[in-house]
This record gives sequence, C-alpha cells and structure tokens, in this order.
Amino acid sequence: MAYQEVTKTSYGQNIGNSFKGIFTGILLVIAGTIAIFWNENRAIKTYKAINRTQDVCVEMPDINTVSADMNGKVVHATGIATTTETLTDSDFGVNVNAIALERKVEYYQWVEHSKSESKDKLGGGTETTTTYTYTKEWVSRPETGSFKDPNQETNTILLEIPEQDQLAENVTFGAYNLGKFAGSISGNEPAEIAMDSASLVSLNGLIKQRLGLPDTINANYVTVNGNTVYIGASPAMPAIGDARVTITYVPNNQEISLIAEVNGNTFASHVDKNGKEVSSLVMGNKTADQMFESLKESNKMWTWILRIIILLVIIGGFKSMVSIVPTLLKVLPFLGKGVGSILGFVCTILGFIWTLIFTAIAWIAVRPVLGISLLVVVVGLIVWLTMRSKKAEKEMPVEQQTEA
Repeated sequence: MAYQEVTKTSYGQNIGNSFKGIFTGILLVIAGTIAIFWNENRAIKTYKAINRTQDVCVEMPDINTVSADMNGKVVHATGIATTTETLTDSDFGVNVNAIALERKVEYYQWVEHSKSESKDKLGGGTETTTTYTYTKEWVSRPETGSFKDPNQETNTILLEIPEQDQLAENVTFGAYNLGKFAGSISGNEPAEIAMDSASLVSLNGLIKQRLGLPDTINANYVTVNGNTVYIGASPAMPAIGDARVTITYVPNNQEISLIAEVNGNTFASHVDKNGKEVSSLVMGNKTADQMFESLKESNKMWTWILRIIILLVIIGGFKSMVSIVPTLLKVLPFLGKGVGSILGFVCTILGFIWTLIFTAIAWIAVRPVLGISLLVVVVGLIVWLTMRSKKAEKEMPVEQQTEA
C-alpha cells in the first residue's frame, strides 16, 4: 500500500528559493560553458592522439619471443592470453585455472520508490504530494536505511557476504606479461561450486545461530545450484533477508587483440605528445585498422554524450535564472504556469544557441574553417529567428498590436 507525504511551501519561501536559483543558474551556465571548452579540447586531443598512434603503430611479428627491437614501439598483436594460476574462493569451494574470478552477492530487500507531484495554490504557495511505494527486489547491497512509511516492514539479512574480484597476477601473451591489460579480458562463464559437507553444515549452523535457532532444529538455509549458492529457506519463495551468491570466471586461453606500447617484457599505454593515453584490448582477432576505428568511434560517442549533458546543464541554468518571473506570477497559478512554459521554451532555444556559439569558438583555435562555419550557421539562425519574430508581429491584427 502506498504512503503519502504532503508538504506545503509558502509564496515567500518560493520567492526565496527562486532568488537562490538565480545564483545557481549563473553557476550552471558558467560551469557548462567551461565544460564545452574542456569537452571539445578533450575530443580534439584524443582524436589527434589516436591518429598519431595509428601512424606509428607496427605489427608485432612474433609474440613468442621478447624482442629488444620492439621495446618502446607501439604495436598491434593478436594471440592467446593464458595463465597457469589457480584462483580460489575457499568460502564456496571454487578452484579454477582462470584469468579472473568474480563473486557477486545479491540480497532480497524492500526497496522504496518515490514520486512527487506539485500543485500551485492560489496566492503563490505550492503543495507537494510525495507518494512512496515499496517493492521486493534483488539488490547488490543491503538496504539498511529507514523508510518514510513508519509502518513499512524493515529490512533484515540472514548473512552479509562481501563481494570478491580476483585477477591472476601473471597472465601471459606469448613471451610477454599482459600486466594491467589482463583486467580488460572478458567472457565470464559459470564456475563450478563444490562445497564439501563440512562447509555446508558450518555455514548452515552460522545462519541458524543468527536466527536464534538451536542446532537441534533440522532446517536447511543453504542451497547450491550450479554456480549459485542460495542462502534462505526456499529459493522458489524468496523472503526478505535472503541472499544469493553467483560465482563466474574468465576462462584461460582467450584470444585477444592488443594495441599498446612494448615496455620490456610487458605492455603499457602509449602516451601521445599531448598527454593523452592510447591503448586497446579487445576480444577475438581484430586488425589494427578495426581497433583504431573503434577507438575513434568511442571518442565520438563520449563527445556527443557529454555534449548532450552539457547542453541540458546550460538549459537548466537559464531556466533556473529566470524562475523568479513565473514564481512571482504564481499568485494566479494559471498565469505563472503559462509564463513558465513560454520562458522554458525560450531558455531551451537560448541554451541551444549558447552551446553552439561556444562550441564554434572552441573549434576556431584548432579547426578555423569548421569553427567559423559553425559560427556563421549560428548567426544565421539568430537572424532568421529575429526576422521571423518581426514578420509575425507585423502580421498580427492591429487590435492585438495595440494591446501588446
């Protein structure tokens, strides 16, 4: 059942918050503008670093011999990553020759969700109704906080188990050691859990002890199924506090493709002259051209993701700066809402134009033609919007112009 909480904000409090919003908005626009230059500079530097690295990259003729001639060079190589190490999770009886071993733990818990709706009241005040709902979900960590609904059942856990990630220390690539690049090898598979009877009895006894049950009670709280250990009375009917442990591993002998700088008998990221690091490890047999193209596409993707985030920050900043206007007019809710919608649209257009202008300025230093072209487009857009506005005003009936 949902639980609701109603809060009221007076007209004066809303105005005070709007005044604070002016300063917050200014800071957001400033921060967003700085971020435009940072992001475009990062994108350009990364793009140039990838291109320069591609120009000097050579094919590694033989990974099975450490060659002094390769030392310090950026290389592309394809081969098998392997290790002789056995990774162990002694708590759950796992021993496997693997590159990596991962223990994932989840808990069955009550999770609180909230949804708020605000209504402007006559006189400028605001009434906000927040509805809290609760669902049972598997989560990665116990939900230990208190809930808004005082009658909501609190969370418990039968047993808290730490997650665990292991990586083989010596993963070889022919005659070379992969070093930090071994952590980029993927392809998890289910691990075989082989808990002996003594371990099962010990773990079950620990859980009964936490529940305050005597050892004489015949109850099983540990179930092993494949690569999962379920801690609770019934895996088919999970209860609050139950936990499940899933163990996976990255198998030995994985085919990989690598772009990196040779450093003795291991590898390091290549550092371009502009300070940007360039390296890549992908699964399977990929050519150097395919890998460099993937790096460029990744750079483009992150550039656009950050551009969108920055744009939203700037638009939000402008909206926050002018929020005082609709707030003052909310003495009559419909008037404040109408003006707020118009200002929101104007701030969105202004945010787009602002972002385009400063993106163009950021590009002028490194790509003058592209930057100036973009700036011309922005100026043209501003002129077009202005002319359109004047045309609409001229076409307005005389009576409406007089009223305006």
